[in-house]
Amino acid sequence: MSDRWIEVADRVWVRRLEELDQSLGLVVGDKSCLVIDTGISADAGFAYATAVRELTDLPWQIAYTHDHYDHWFGTAAFGESAVWAVADGAHYIGFGDDQRKKWVAKYRRDGREEDARRIAASRLVPPNCQVNGAVGLNLGGRTVILRQVGLAHSDNDMVVEVPDAGVLFAGDLLEHGAPPTYASAFPYEWPRAVEYLLSWKPPVVVPGHGDPADYWWARGQVRDLDEVARLCQEVARGFITEAEAEAHCPFGADTMRTALERCRELAPPPPEPAAEAPAETPVQAPPPPTVIYDVFDYYVDLRP
Repeated sequence: MSDRWIEVADRVWVRRLEELDQSLGLVVGDKSCLVIDTGISADAGFAYATAVRELTDLPWQIAYTHDHYDHWFGTAAFGESAVWAVADGAHYIGFGDDQRKKWVAKYRRDGREEDARRIAASRLVPPNCQVNGAVGLNLGGRTVILRQVGLAHSDNDMVVEVPDAGVLFAGDLLEHGAPPTYASAFPYEWPRAVEYLLSWKPPVVVPGHGDPADYWWARGQVRDLDEVARLCQEVARGFITEAEAEAHCPFGADTMRTALERCRELAPPPPEPAAEAPAETPVQAPPPPTVIYDVFDYYVDLRP
């Protein structure tokens, strides 16, 4: 597979990359555009920025779906820009340095010296605009929503909703064609978080890796994520063995082992919900309003 564009809705594209089977995003308005993730290295980012300029010459802003290196090490190629993320700049720089050392060493052990060089040479660009809750970006005639997820695939996941086009960019909360990654995940919270994000039933769901899919595919993966959470809980309570959980994991034994290891690192499983029903169903408060931002001059804030 060579790198290519897929237009999934009006002026909404997915850049499918051969490297890591990754899916990056581009949403274009009348006055600006939003680039969703930037790839694995500055070289990859340069190729992506060049491809974006084939579609639009509008000024861009950038959104990081989370802090794993393959989603933001390419940003230096985009020059000065507003960069949105949930975690702050200090976190990205610290965690990014740790990841760079880890992956450069791994690629060199695997004999992939050129790949190691590309990552080692990539200048890290931390976010300079932080998302707490939900933020709306006015791209000119089109508003996109950047939404903080909470604990799920990581502790700083963010999705991008394009309501007028019916598209959800889910980052690595969902993966198409490969099992989800649990190494830094929160197995119990993950399925509930994605279930909530799908509540508006987006017709198009773009995973962080793999081809774009639809709402019903995403619902199926949520059920599998929920099954992993249930198996982890049953192992923790002694109802089944780890071997039994591995044998029945919808994503395979290796993924189940990683999920179980992650659960041991975290707090014990949440308690079973109380059996008694509440006397009266509480009325949920309406969600806080989404603040809409226009294109603005960026700033850099590296304070923790």
